[in-house]
Amino acid sequence: MLIEKLIVRKMKPSEEIIRNIKFNLKGLSLIVDNTSDEANQSGNSVGKTTAIQIIDLCLGGKSVKGLYYDSDTGSENTEVKDFLKLNKVQAELILLDSETKYRYSIKRDLFPNGKKYINDIKMPQHDFWDELKKILFAIKEPRPTFRQLIPKFVRLSNTSEDGMIKFLPLMTTSNDYDTIYCMLFQIYGKELVSKKGEIISQLNDCQKAINMLEKSESIGSLSVLNQSMELIEADLSGYYTKRKSLSYIEEYKDELNTKRKLSARINELQEKMQLVEFEISTIENSVNQLSHEKSNIDLKILKKIYLEAQAYVPELQKRFEDVLNFHNAMIQNKIDFIKEQLFSKKELLQMHSQQIDELINEKEKVTLEVLDEGLLDELNLINRKIENLSQKKGEILKSIRLLEEQNEIKNKLNEKLQDVESKMNGEKVEEKIKEFNKIFSDYCEKLYGEKYFLAYNQNWEEEKKFPIEIGSLGGKVGTGKKKAVIVAFDLAYMQYAITMKMQAPQFVIHDKMENTHINQLKTIFQISKNIDGQYIIPILRERIDKVDEVYIEKAKVLELSESNKFFNI
Repeated sequence: MLIEKLIVRKMKPSEEIIRNIKFNLKGLSLIVDNTSDEANQSGNSVGKTTAIQIIDLCLGGKSVKGLYYDSDTGSENTEVKDFLKLNKVQAELILLDSETKYRYSIKRDLFPNGKKYINDIKMPQHDFWDELKKILFAIKEPRPTFRQLIPKFVRLSNTSEDGMIKFLPLMTTSNDYDTIYCMLFQIYGKELVSKKGEIISQLNDCQKAINMLEKSESIGSLSVLNQSMELIEADLSGYYTKRKSLSYIEEYKDELNTKRKLSARINELQEKMQLVEFEISTIENSVNQLSHEKSNIDLKILKKIYLEAQAYVPELQKRFEDVLNFHNAMIQNKIDFIKEQLFSKKELLQMHSQQIDELINEKEKVTLEVLDEGLLDELNLINRKIENLSQKKGEILKSIRLLEEQNEIKNKLNEKLQDVESKMNGEKVEEKIKEFNKIFSDYCEKLYGEKYFLAYNQNWEEEKKFPIEIGSLGGKVGTGKKKAVIVAFDLAYMQYAITMKMQAPQFVIHDKMENTHINQLKTIFQISKNIDGQYIIPILRERIDKVDEVYIEKAKVLELSESNKFFNI
């Protein structure tokens, strides 16, 4: 799938085209910032990055805020913001299927709460992503998601710009990357890759549930529970035997039974009180823990998560203080809710206490003058121990059942995972990676005289490594060099996908190429001449002054300056 053109229109008060950018369908497409060297013309506001930001928005980017907000400085261009809103500016991205020549129209309103359309059909966010995934990758399976895939081809965020193989936010797991690369390189079939990703996600959820259960003071690990059950069973057996050995005088049987029933009822209420007291203790501990969380929140971690979310979702309207206050308010709400439960539990405890007092009074009225009271006391003691042990047995059985259910789910998921992985073993993994490396190493050698290569480690989980590795980097590299290798990596994948006739974007878009050395820029441009897809970049004119002017003019699709800014305002 190629990008044929990007059209930006004012829809109010009447339809008017602001930009109609036709991209070269093969090779390099340059968006040139022709800002002069005068001190008052820095080139920071002419909009050379705006075009690719809009392309990203048409490809499912969440927020239009990045068009007028600078996250580095925290400043907002109100002129652009008002222009987009008042004129109801809309972008249309035309994608061209290189095989069928069919065109897709992707429209995106460039103002807050705007709509999204594919072939003039309005779509909600997730349907929009799902449809784009089918169009660009021919993937209907749920994993990986579209917005996990597309940053590999449109590198705009700081993470995707600087991370060659880790191009997503920091919280992205190795399992997620494994699913992404297996899908991109078609290391395994799409259905198998997606299925494996789903199973691993379910396994993670299952393990979290098991960990939470085992951390509970009343549960513990399954092995501890089983050993506890063995001891309780042995004690119960002993008490049952001892109770059977006791003999009673027949004529006092009715009175004895009456007293026994009263004792049993008292014991039952005492056990309920113990349970309620345990619940009260648990609730009070929860209140203390929540209060501790409220007063001891790690502000550095929360701040880091907030800043990362702000970078990935620039339209965040809430300040960090709002997030912190919201966090504390949520905890306070939980505390208030739990305290309501605490009040009802204390009332229940008091009620049980009153009932026990009443039963004790009733029990005292039952007299057995002839019967051996020692025998009765021993019987009551045995019964109490049996009841207590039976209650503990019930609690342990419930805990064992909960853990066994989760372990059963885990085992079934592991069986499914093994089945999926056994089917994957038959795939020709090394051959596919080898084909990619022929292109990748060639591009890298042209750039730096080094043959870099990619490797996929099928045993990465057992070895606790990242699934994808880049070899021959030889230690740390400078920003400019690393950027050029990322270019080689992305262009090589694009050419690989075209060669292997895989459904994937036939375009690569990069921002911030200014740090790349002119020699590497020339080589990248030379490589771009021979690719079958598109390489689209915005760049300052002064960075390419030493490149063949005829070639630059041919590659140029848009030229901006202080007098010709992107939105013409």
